Amino acid sequence: MKKQGDFYLKLTSILMAVLLVAYVVCSLVMSSDGAYTLETAVYCEVGDGITVSGFVVRSEELLTSEMPIIVGEQPEGQRVGGGQVVATGYTSGEARAHREELNALLSQKAELTHTLSGSDAANASVLDEEISLKIISLSKQTAKQNFEAMHNSASELEPLILRRCVSGDDKEQIEARLAQIDARIAALQAQTSDDATAIIAPMSGYYSAVVDGYETLLHPSALSEMTLTDFRALDKQSEAVPPDAIGRLITGQTWYYVTEVPRDRIASYEEGDRLDVSFSGSDLQELRMTIYRIGSADETSCLLILSCDRKLQCVTAIRQQTADIKFGSLEGLRVPKEALYVEDGQTGVYVLEGARADWKSVEILCEYGDDYLVAWDSSDTDYLWPKDEMIITAEELTDGKVIGS
Repeated sequence: MKKQGDFYLKLTSILMAVLLVAYVVCSLVMSSDGAYTLETAVYCEVGDGITVSGFVVRSEELLTSEMPIIVGEQPEGQRVGGGQVVATGYTSGEARAHREELNALLSQKAELTHTLSGSDAANASVLDEEISLKIISLSKQTAKQNFEAMHNSASELEPLILRRCVSGDDKEQIEARLAQIDARIAALQAQTSDDATAIIAPMSGYYSAVVDGYETLLHPSALSEMTLTDFRALDKQSEAVPPDAIGRLITGQTWYYVTEVPRDRIASYEEGDRLDVSFSGSDLQELRMTIYRIGSADETSCLLILSCDRKLQCVTAIRQQTADIKFGSLEGLRVPKEALYVEDGQTGVYVLEGARADWKSVEILCEYGDDYLVAWDSSDTDYLWPKDEMIITAEELTDGKVIGS
C-alpha cells in the first residue's frame, strides 16, 4: 500500500508540473500576442526650418604691407575710423620685442608719474574705496571666467595699489626710477624709429585680420547676376591670397548670405519678406534677415540671397557657413513613427476607444526626430485629437478590433 501511495504521489506531482509549465507557456504566448503600449497625442509647435550651407558676402578692401612681421592693434570686428592704426609691421623679431618693451616702459612711466601726483594721505580713503570696488569686480569676473575682463581689471588695479602704498619717503626712489625709464625710452625710440611701420585704415570700417581669397570674388555687386550654377562653383573658385595681404577692412553696414534652398520652401515668399536665420555663435541667433533676391532655379532648388544691416562686427571673420533658416512654425499633434500605419493609401493611427482599436486618419506636416507632426482639425472629431491614446503594438490591427483578444 505504501508503494502504491508513493506511485500516485509521484504521478500527481508530475501532472501538476506539466500543467504549471503549460500554463506559463500559454501565458507568455498570449501576452506576446496581445502586448501593446499607449502613447498620448500631444499638441505642440515645431519650427519649420532647414539647415543650409552658404557664403557671407561683404564690401571689403584688402589691407597690405611689405613688412615681414605684422601685429594687429585692433580686435577682430572692431570699428575703426579712417587714418586709425589697425596694425603695426616690423622688420624683425628684435624690432617687435623692442617696440613691446617701449610700450611697457611708457605705461610704467605714466603709472609712476600719476603715483607721485596722488600719493598724499588725503587721497587714501578715496583710493581705498576704488581698490575695494576693483577687487569686487575682479572676483565676479573670475567666477564667470571672463578672462579678458579679468586682465583689464587687474591692469587697472595695479597702479591704484601702487599709489596707495607709496609714502613721502618713496618719492626719491620713484624719481630715480623715472629717470632710468626715460633713458631707456630714448634709446629704444632711436633704435625702432625705422624698424616699425604703422598700417593705417584708408577709410572707416570694421577691421578683420582674416584673409581668405574671396575678397574680390565675392562682392555685393556680383549678387544681382549670380546664378545657381555660379553659387555651386564657389567652393572651388577662391583666389590665391596675395602675399602682402595682412587683413581686410569691411565697409558699409549691410552684409549678405547667399545659399541654395528647395524651391517648395521659398515658393510662398518674395523679395522684401523677412526670415529668421541662426548661425553658430551666441550673438548670431534668430537674426531677422531680408530676402534680397530669389534667383535662378532648377527642378528642385533655387538661389536665395538674404541681407542684414545688424551684427556686421560678428561676421567679419567668417565666410562659408552653415545656417538654420526658419520659415515659420507648424502647429499640430505629435505622433511617434511606430504608431503610424498606411492602409489602402490612407495614413493614420489606431486609437484606443474603450477596449477597441479605432482608426483615425492623419495628415503628416513634417518629420522631426522619432516623431511626426500631424495636422489637428479641431472642427472634426473623426480625426486625431489631443489626449487620444494611440496604440503601439507589433500585432495586426483592424478598425474595431478588441485589444488583447
